Amino acid sequence: MVYWQMRANFFTILGVICTVAGMSVSAQEKAAPPAKSAEPAQGIIMPNQEKAKELAETVYNTWRLSVQRGDSSGWASCTTASRRMKVHNLIISERGEFPRDFFRSAQSAPMLENFRYVGALGGCGGKTLAVTYLGKVQLGDAAAKQNAFVLEFVQEEGKWKLDQTRFFDLSKLPGVAKRLQARDLSVLKDQDGFYPYSAVPAVPPSCGKPELIGKVFVDAPGRAIDLRINGVSIHEFDNERRADTISGGLRKGANSISYTIRDSAYSSERPSMAIGVFVMPEAQGYRPVCVFDHVLGESDTAQGGTFNFTVTQEQLASMNPQSKAAAPQPFHAVPLKKKPEPAKK
Repeated sequence: MVYWQMRANFFTILGVICTVAGMSVSAQEKAAPPAKSAEPAQGIIMPNQEKAKELAETVYNTWRLSVQRGDSSGWASCTTASRRMKVHNLIISERGEFPRDFFRSAQSAPMLENFRYVGALGGCGGKTLAVTYLGKVQLGDAAAKQNAFVLEFVQEEGKWKLDQTRFFDLSKLPGVAKRLQARDLSVLKDQDGFYPYSAVPAVPPSCGKPELIGKVFVDAPGRAIDLRINGVSIHEFDNERRADTISGGLRKGANSISYTIRDSAYSSERPSMAIGVFVMPEAQGYRPVCVFDHVLGESDTAQGGTFNFTVTQEQLASMNPQSKAAAPQPFHAVPLKKKPEPAKK
């Protein structure tokens, strides 16, 4: 794909960014990309399945009830420290109030009674646990599809807590779905999407109120990207198209971004990709502005780096639709490789 085509497509994400800014998405729950086949991981253990099921359902149901009731102390007691801080940072970075706005925006968590227990795997010397269920899930207006529902637990100071829930759409993985339906526990070791954490998640630093609300958008088919903004906001993308809120937001003036790009194990294809950093509007009718972008063609082998970029007053002024100032051109951190011109006959 040529650069100008990619750039035109990239800037259609402004609508996506605006939509994401107004979404009420639970920070606890997300749809995940299809699990990949993998060699059995080191350190994976097969726990007592009945005890694992009882543990998972006790913790998850307590967590779910605390969210429904808006019980902040109950939610904190059964949610990992890492997840609590991530939720805190997300809400503060969008000028919300924590924990009030978490309970206002949290989506209703599914009832485990609607799913069938498949099995569990332990890791990290018995301090992490991944428990998999199977059932039909309806996301948005789409028809209900068969999904694996994976719950990730971590033991903190002797108490098990919920860290994350994930859905895996099995419509394109009929073989995996059949094995899960038969409770073939070996499939949990064959697909790394069902793995427990290999380490206890680190607690990110607490962020303060942002000077500017920011989002980072990544469209990275066939790539895995580890990204950090201003040394605080940490993001991971793998073969997906997603917008994340930037923890601590962006600053007027100097900002920094660092990232590494590598092949994704989920896909062997490497079409064009893009990274964009946006200042988000906070007034009715204003529009986002791109303050940093990196667009790669499908043949580009750039692996990222560390870059500085500046949020200028002109860029901020251009967010006002009444402004006569032209929207500034985005900053290209990495020179694009131009395809050679075809030879003239």
